[in-house]
Amino acid sequence: MSIVLDANALVVLALDQQRASAVERMLRIWKDQGEDLHAPGLLQYETASALAQAVAHGQLPAAEVPEACQRIAAIPITLHHHQDAAAVIAMAQRLERKSAYDAAYIVLAQQLNAELWTLDGKLARNARPRGLPVQLIETP
Repeated sequence: MSIVLDANALVVLALDQQRASAVERMLRIWKDQGEDLHAPGLLQYETASALAQAVAHGQLPAAEVPEACQRIAAIPITLHHHQDAAAVIAMAQRLERKSAYDAAYIVLAQQLNAELWTLDGKLARNARPRGLPVQLIETP
């Protein structure tokens, strides 16, 4: 089986100790179940952007960036760099979103016959009624 993991879960591992425990718990479960983790290639840029914003807003000292990056890189995720742009755009329209980022994760999940796991409650609430394979990582 396969899991598509949203970038926000990795960012939380680096920046938010309280919610990181929920992500770490799910990572252990998936490992025990033999699940493979996947994400679109844009995951690298989304995580880098989130860390850059955290530094700019004083939430992450610049000296801690290498450690945060190592923590994210330690998660074994297969990145998929080639996607059907038309399918991603169609999914963004289906989600009634102006951005294609979330849509890229959902299209990949559909291609892999997998579920997208995210911390984005709005995305999960928006996707479920549309029959899309999105699950919310519950946090405290």
